Amino acid sequence: MSRPAGLPARLLSRLSRQFFAALTLACLLTALGICVWWVAVADDADSHFEPAASGLALVAAVTGVYAERRAAARERRAQALHALADELVKNTELLGAGFAPLDPGAPRARVHPRLVQSATDAALVSGVFSEPGHEELLTLLHRWRDGVHDFNRRLDLAELRTYVSEVPAAELLAIDEAMHRAGGRLDGLRRLRAGLEELLRRRYAEQPGVTARLDRLG
Repeated sequence: MSRPAGLPARLLSRLSRQFFAALTLACLLTALGICVWWVAVADDADSHFEPAASGLALVAAVTGVYAERRAAARERRAQALHALADELVKNTELLGAGFAPLDPGAPRARVHPRLVQSATDAALVSGVFSEPGHEELLTLLHRWRDGVHDFNRRLDLAELRTYVSEVPAAELLAIDEAMHRAGGRLDGLRRLRAGLEELLRRRYAEQPGVTARLDRLG
């Protein structure tokens, strides 16, 4: 059975901040111990300990920098996931009550709410999910952003058509029916939204705060 292609990278990315902190501390303490021993008891013949101590100190410094960078990246990724979950909750509410079908007996022009995508844009532009292991999320976020942008633009055009001039009731109903038909734009966005929620719950459930935010969907 073959391993997933991104498995080694995902395992590396999950190494905890505590591991790197412990490694940094161990290297520094070892280097300090060698230096103390060398100063206290060693003579000139044992000067080969000096490069060893310097090397360990360098390893500790490099490891510390790497640990801090990875910790900062994890924190940014956590913030992005929280923002995506909050945005998903908001869009779920909009896709529900905000797009109820028109009353066939008394159709009238109306202004629909616009779906939000600021958290999606920020996550894609910032590159917080550029490391291996997040390809599925990136692909879905690109599809979601394009779908939301296209849907909001179509709403602009439809509302411009219905408010600039008087539109017959039959045309209002036709526009509304096209929006709500099975396999249409609205239906496609709802499927994308459901797919994004499923991925966040399945792939990022271990991230504190993500599941709790999504649970507000009910």
